[in-house]
Amino acid sequence: MGELNAILEITEEKQMCDAGEKASLDIQSNLIDARQEGEAIGRLKTYQELLGESVTSDEELSRMTIEQLTSTIADLQTR
Repeated sequence: MGELNAILEITEEKQMCDAGEKASLDIQSNLIDARQEGEAIGRLKTYQELLGESVTSDEELSRMTIEQLTSTIADLQTR
């Protein structure tokens, strides 16, 4: 019975360690996504200003996906 308890403890510890590692990776991924989004928003606003267009509001930009931001930037670059 003692061996089973030891195996169970090791399994539980591994699960806790794996969960902590996953949480850490999720946080890192979220930070990378946020950085990319912030850079895209900055570029979009810069292009709009350079082209003399009205700058999209922060509220509207916050609703856009990174794909939408990237697509809008590509459109602005071709002008």
